Amino acid sequence: MSATLIADRYELGERLGYGGMSTVQVAFDRVLERQVAVKLLAEHLADDSQFISRFKREALSAAQLVHPNIVQVFDFGLDEASGLHFIVMEYIRGRSGAEIVREETRLEVVDALELVDGACRGLAHAHRMGVIHRDVKPGNILRSDDGAVKLADFGIAKAMAAGASQITTAGSVLGTAAYLAPEQASGEEVGPAADLYGLGVVSYQLLAGRLPYDAASLTELALMQQRAQPVRLDELVPEVPAALAVAVQRALSLEPGQRYASADGMRLALQDGARGIAPDVGAATAATSLLAGVPEDTAPTRAISSGRRSRQLQPQPAPRQPPPVYEPVPEAEIRSRRREPPARSGGPMRAIIAVLIAGLVAAAIAFAFSSSQGGADSVKITPVDGGSVSEIVEQMDRLIDDNTR
Repeated sequence: MSATLIADRYELGERLGYGGMSTVQVAFDRVLERQVAVKLLAEHLADDSQFISRFKREALSAAQLVHPNIVQVFDFGLDEASGLHFIVMEYIRGRSGAEIVREETRLEVVDALELVDGACRGLAHAHRMGVIHRDVKPGNILRSDDGAVKLADFGIAKAMAAGASQITTAGSVLGTAAYLAPEQASGEEVGPAADLYGLGVVSYQLLAGRLPYDAASLTELALMQQRAQPVRLDELVPEVPAALAVAVQRALSLEPGQRYASADGMRLALQDGARGIAPDVGAATAATSLLAGVPEDTAPTRAISSGRRSRQLQPQPAPRQPPPVYEPVPEAEIRSRRREPPARSGGPMRAIIAVLIAGLVAAAIAFAFSSSQGGADSVKITPVDGGSVSEIVEQMDRLIDDNTR
């Protein structure tokens, strides 16, 4: 039995996956002799002009996205023989995030953030190029066998460039319900913030092993989103740092303006959160109100480990100051200090003493002069000198006694 050939070039092989819009199969490119992945639009949609337009837009948008964290698009077109519309993409040997979650349920912090980090980088580039993914979910995050992480399937991507045709009609919903941002679920026009919400749901699921909202329908999902925030990650999984739980919670904000300003901003916030660094309290987001529950002394010391990899993050101690250096005083200087006479009193004290002496001498002379009017005794004047106040006062008392005796 001969293999199905698309565009006289791509030999179809086993099926890799399928969805409501398309089926993806591995194929062999006979021209370049390499394996590729071929995405075929579902046959029942081939006559739907709106879906055909969306499918072509995917190819045109994705073909502009050349980045290490985005699955590369090589070719697209219509196979005239089969009537199938196709897109030829880079083939990734590995597993999708959905397969990883099914097999492992919950990932360690390091492994989960490795996937989210790659998706953030891919989204950042796509948003700069004016492309919104609109279907961010674990199944569209691929990890190759050599560890590379790539964002796949811009199947419902939409160009943000001015003049882009409005493919999504009001009220229509695209994407997997559990990962839809509130504005996307309600059929509103969406921007990059919708992709960040979807990636926030993915982050929560990878770390907790469950979705933040377990809803059975879009209506139930919308009600749950409006009524309460999901349980914080660190309350479900003690190994998740509290700061990281707050960082993920911000991506799940109901209002697009309260989420991260960019995919790069989200990536850095998650990295900081894993190290115990909480988001900036000045950020305009309701999630920052949760910072009151982040223990400042314990969050930075949480362990982040994966298998045999383990590292403990400890707060850095303050740098130690060098002890003071004491140098011995030379013996000659010590001896010279001992021979120095004590310093005499300062100027103000000597002035006060001089005034007191002058007053006492004047009083003694006046008294002696008055006494000499009635007797033959003469006034005795003796020099007063002393090194201290007590000596001067003692000499003044003696002088007065001699002249008044």
